[in-house]
Amino acid sequence: QHIEGIGDGTERALQTAGLISTLFKIKGVALIVTGQLAFEIYANAASDHPAVELSLFSGQPAPRTVLDIMRGQLHAKGGLGRWTVAGIPVRLLGTAHVVYPDLCRDFTTDHGVVKLMPVEEVTVECILASIHPELDFEAQTRARLLLINGLTEAFQMDWATLQTLCDQPDYRVGDDLAKMRMSAKKDVDAMSSAPDHVGQPGPVPTEPIRAEP
Repeated sequence: QHIEGIGDGTERALQTAGLISTLFKIKGVALIVTGQLAFEIYANAASDHPAVELSLFSGQPAPRTVLDIMRGQLHAKGGLGRWTVAGIPVRLLGTAHVVYPDLCRDFTTDHGVVKLMPVEEVTVECILASIHPELDFEAQTRARLLLINGLTEAFQMDWATLQTLCDQPDYRVGDDLAKMRMSAKKDVDAMSSAPDHVGQPGPVPTEPIRAEP
């Protein structure tokens, strides 16, 4: 009931992910947030169509366990991995492909801890999608937001790992990372030198940059 009363869709999705993750953790199964919601948390970006994608991080729930949690405890509608909880579409996926599991971030919600896909892996996918097979300005905006938030230390970006990922044969976007990081750094510098209301340079924002709706 509490989650259903949350007006902000992205926040409701996050709290839903926290509750589901906690209930599965009690059964010895660790889930990880991937997809759109992982990006939105790192970028502090609002979504008109919030959704939750949860993949297996460790453990393998029996089908009966999934039904006990989703239908029995959460009264979710749906089945076969696609559910609706508190008005939020929820997909339960297979085992997540995480290259650097040690870089997963834990994010605390009111209903428990959610594990997030490493931001470095989210970022490299956004960079690749922004240029291949053709330019995609939406993906470019996503990558820019993540780079800006990394540069302003809204979260700790492991830049060496990000570079390694970008240089891998599966991605081959190392040069694109360099260009996009340089552009993002100019944005950060412009924000840090922008005069405030008394004409003095203002500080670089410590809160994540929110995407425009």
